[in-house]
Amino acid sequence: GTPLNKKFGTNVVAKDLKFEGGYKPGSEISRQLIGYSNIYWAKKIAGAAKGGAFGGKPCCVLTAEQVIFSKIKNMGDLSRSGVVLSAKARQEGRNGEAILCVNPGGEETWDRLVSAHGSPNAPFIVMNNAYSTSYDLGNKKGFEEAYYLKRISKGWVFRTFPGPWQAIIEKPDGNCEVLKSYKQKPSLREVSELVREESFKRYAIGNDRWSKGFGERL
Repeated sequence: GTPLNKKFGTNVVAKDLKFEGGYKPGSEISRQLIGYSNIYWAKKIAGAAKGGAFGGKPCCVLTAEQVIFSKIKNMGDLSRSGVVLSAKARQEGRNGEAILCVNPGGEETWDRLVSAHGSPNAPFIVMNNAYSTSYDLGNKKGFEEAYYLKRISKGWVFRTFPGPWQAIIEKPDGNCEVLKSYKQKPSLREVSELVREESFKRYAIGNDRWSKGFGERL
């Protein structure tokens, strides 16, 4: 991975999770850094929400990624862990527990996941899904996008609950500016056109992403 990935894996993820053997080239955590990073973020969410947004409910993390939980020695406020849709995860389910479901796949499977692992009046969170099958912003299943960041041409789409959706332009120097805020979720086409046209109006073809140190535009 990149030097930044290695630094994050070594100094943040492996250290915080107390990962067995630490982060080394070729190690389990270096080969599956995204998967273990998602467990790190799930742990942070559980800790921040304990007694707050989740109302003191136990918080379970389930993942579809190749994570070996026995190598993680510090799960923090995560009361349980497991593999999405596995028989063991279903059997160990508790009424009222909050579920953090990491990278479960296309949203057409989410109702099945809620049926298998969710319980009435308990939060069910889909976290860091690797891909979308809606070909638009967010999802079409009625899940609230609590934290959303998507790269688009010349900028970003961003939203944190309960705030508005934002169309953001990224300038040639790397700084960002909010072009427009939306109370309701806009379409991907609408936001993309706004950001792309404003970028061309201001900078013509001179707003490519610049990678300092490589000496070229990306």
